[in-house]
Amino acid sequence: MVDFETQYRTRTPASFRLYEEANRYLPSGVAGNGKFMRPYPVYIREAQGSKVWDADGNQYVDLLMGSGVHILGHSPRPVVQAVHEQLGHGTHLYMPAEYEVRLAEKICQHMPYIEKVRFVNSGTEATMMALRAARAYRQRDLIAKFEGNYHGQHDTVLISTLGTSGGEEYPSAHIDCVGIPQMVTQDMLILPFNETDYVASKIKEHAEEIGAVIIEPISAFGLGCVAAEVDFLKALREVTAEHDIPLIFDEVVTNFRLGLGGAGEYFGIKPDLVCLGKIIGGGFPVGGYGGRGDIMDKVVAKTSGVWDLTEQIFQSGTFSGNPISMVAGLAVIEELEKEDVYQSLDEKTERLKSGIVEMGEEFGFDLLVTGLSSFFQIHFGIDELRNKRDALREDKTISEMFHLGLRANGIIANAHPLFLSTAHSEEDVQAILEATGKVLSQMKPSL
Repeated sequence: MVDFETQYRTRTPASFRLYEEANRYLPSGVAGNGKFMRPYPVYIREAQGSKVWDADGNQYVDLLMGSGVHILGHSPRPVVQAVHEQLGHGTHLYMPAEYEVRLAEKICQHMPYIEKVRFVNSGTEATMMALRAARAYRQRDLIAKFEGNYHGQHDTVLISTLGTSGGEEYPSAHIDCVGIPQMVTQDMLILPFNETDYVASKIKEHAEEIGAVIIEPISAFGLGCVAAEVDFLKALREVTAEHDIPLIFDEVVTNFRLGLGGAGEYFGIKPDLVCLGKIIGGGFPVGGYGGRGDIMDKVVAKTSGVWDLTEQIFQSGTFSGNPISMVAGLAVIEELEKEDVYQSLDEKTERLKSGIVEMGEEFGFDLLVTGLSSFFQIHFGIDELRNKRDALREDKTISEMFHLGLRANGIIANAHPLFLSTAHSEEDVQAILEATGKVLSQMKPSL
């Protein structure tokens, strides 16, 4: 039987030593659940372009790319230069500065459905504040969200993302981990992803109670890079607009990944509020939320001499709009503006995805590759993936074995959305395909 774990351990003894040391100080030896990989993580010492190097000096082609942050690759020169220059002028100001104005201007220019935007420090904070703004605008508490959609880790939205409750056609709220109060579920309406008729009828039924509907246009971390169907999004837009319910697009992953216009432009759907993150910080901590000017002015902007917190939300943050994240994000967007990088990047990703599918067929695996643009995910044991109930039927054991095999053969990947960047070359694509073929060929005799 193939033993990828032995191969991996043989390759990464320094990472194992760091892992043992880290466990003395860090739960599971990492700073967040998403960083852990079995049997232990690879500890990285350097990252440049499409490559990372671990504590043992091994080189890898990186497919995680900072969890989707690095569309230009690791440490792109324009970003490094912009940050280096800013370091000499201040690392943290608290007071507003021109950089946040310029980044906001760029975002609103390219995503005209965002008329005004506020910066925060993470995607989780972005969704939390967008929901608060929507509830304040509507003066309603009920939030409608979709099974398998991941909107961060605050209590309101870590519901029915990782698990499910209720029937497939009639889902109910599922608390995804301990520590979340049961009472949170009282203000959640859980809906099945990509089920148009049911969703439209449920929103109509609860229209007078709903404060917001939040959705990932492409459900990434909780579902596996599954796009919302266009007719489904159109119906969702129609029913929410009919009842003046704010429709929130969670574009923490998709902003500037699908194109300069984000998911709203890609799908031709205009949301009321949008959540931003990842790429807009250029590799530094960031989040953002914004949308319709009337909503942002009514419940976010200061409209009188004092903040009226009976009408407006409270949102602030010591590091919100910090100059390092702002100049880094601005540098990334300016690079994306210089030429149409998206066509070549998307074509390169499509060649990689097609090659992986072909290898799955060659070695007799029931393998499915999902995704749009330059991000994707590899699944085993299913031939269709439209919603969370489909995802639960995936063979996680084979998936985990496959991704461990990739790491043992020089590719940083796990059962997680995977990303290409402009720094990935055709040689990198070929290296990924060669590693994929090697791993699948070794897996076949053991299954």
